[in-house]
Amino acid sequence: MLVFTPTVRGSGGFTGAFASPDGAILAIASAFPLLTNPPARAAYGGQWLRYRLALHRRGEPAPFAAFDDLSLPITAVAFHPTDPVIGIGAGSYDGGWMFEGDLVFWDWTADRAWRPLTHTPEVARCAFDASGERLEVMVRPWDEEWGWDENPTDPFERFYPLVVDYRPADHGTASEARIGPLTGVVIAHLDLAEAAGRIADDQQLADWFAVASPVRRGAIWDVAWLDDGRLAAVHDDCQLEVHDLARGEVRRYDGEDSGVAILRASPPIIHVTPSGHARGNAQARLMVFADDALREWRRFDGIYAFSASTRGQVLGRLDRRSEPGAQRDLLLDTVTGDVREIDLGHYDVFNHYLGVDGAPDLYFLQGAPPSSHEHKRMCRLRPDSEVERLWPLLRADGGPASHAMECLGHAVEDGLGAGLIVAGRHYDPNPSQAAQGFIYRKPLDADREIWRHATAGSASAIAHLPELGLVAAAFLDGALTLFDAATGAIRATGAATIDGFPTVIFAMDARRDALAVGTVDGRIAVLSARALIQDHAAGGPIDLSS
Repeated sequence: MLVFTPTVRGSGGFTGAFASPDGAILAIASAFPLLTNPPARAAYGGQWLRYRLALHRRGEPAPFAAFDDLSLPITAVAFHPTDPVIGIGAGSYDGGWMFEGDLVFWDWTADRAWRPLTHTPEVARCAFDASGERLEVMVRPWDEEWGWDENPTDPFERFYPLVVDYRPADHGTASEARIGPLTGVVIAHLDLAEAAGRIADDQQLADWFAVASPVRRGAIWDVAWLDDGRLAAVHDDCQLEVHDLARGEVRRYDGEDSGVAILRASPPIIHVTPSGHARGNAQARLMVFADDALREWRRFDGIYAFSASTRGQVLGRLDRRSEPGAQRDLLLDTVTGDVREIDLGHYDVFNHYLGVDGAPDLYFLQGAPPSSHEHKRMCRLRPDSEVERLWPLLRADGGPASHAMECLGHAVEDGLGAGLIVAGRHYDPNPSQAAQGFIYRKPLDADREIWRHATAGSASAIAHLPELGLVAAAFLDGALTLFDAATGAIRATGAATIDGFPTVIFAMDARRDALAVGTVDGRIAVLSARALIQDHAAGGPIDLSS
């Protein structure tokens, strides 16, 4: 069942809203974030869902069609005057030189798309002519230097007209984009955006969807059961949100900064940071949630990833890329209040995040030597801050695949003893290659795998359901899988969907049979693990709303 959903279902952060000429359809362009919370974590491998154009009929919060096959932000939308086809322009500056772009024709009734150009610079605007036979496009230059000799002006304010033929019957033919240096015009970027009318304000959205005020929501970064009837969540719009499932009530805790993680301590500790994690004001605050109140406990400068143990200790790993020369990892005691600075070696967001939280002990990843990000080993931190090096994260095979990145762990204990579930991505020197990941279980006291699976994406969340003997894992490619904790056998699997459209689970927590999930598009849902096993043993989409 859905515990929470935004007014506009299935979209990420809005980047534009475009009404059809007859006013019957609203096309909402949105962007989905990467998994970068807590701020000292970065997991990208396999996340294909980044940008979406969703179509809504008036008054209907759920889309009736959506296009997800884009790797660049949507910048322009044009409705064909007669056909059920939309021209979608996309693009962005690559941060160094190029204006990357994309142009797509999408038939939403057939859910079929084709690209009329072999290569496209960043698209700023597009519109069909009255006949519908041509799409008139404004694009940026190919790169910062292109056209400079003919028009020595700011490349970010130069735009070029481009005409693209619309041929719905000939989807297989793509032509070369041709723009002329002498045809460039100088337009201030903000003026162009205003002329395109790309952004709809809240009142326009409220009128379209017939609500007093639309509720927006970004990604759910973490969820945690507080007890059988209450579920906590953190996202960009508040420090903490508590859902009383029996009463259907929600209590928000607003204030400075926003919540990024919920540490499984007793009482729970909420990690909050400044919005956007700006390096100039990077700060981590730990707040304790007790007696229905949220109170600050500690505050530290820097970008940290924290994990807690059931022994009352909290480990903070400092992102040393953002703090050159810093050596201040932290070991905190929730009982005595003591804070010790320790040095556990190099830490960076792709290589050393582990996320084992709520276990009897604290665990972390350490390179060999500790100043390195390579040849990583699983380590346990003793209460006296002594380091116990357990086993290599991956067996060295002489190639890059033995380098693990974007890892996530979870502690388990059952009839096989105490162990760790570890998931991650194999490093590939070619970033264009599809992500290749892994998930395995190992006992703490032996360097042997009990079971292992290959995965198509990095793990976003892992939860243990000990009463059912299951491990649930969500992946950035959208998959949700339930494994037999002892054998690794897949008991249920499928792509996570809501309203029939894909989503990605970013956060997860389990309590008995109930699996709570938070998604990239701001939804919170509770699923029955038993029902998943019954209905999805053979695969097929998993509807989070059912």
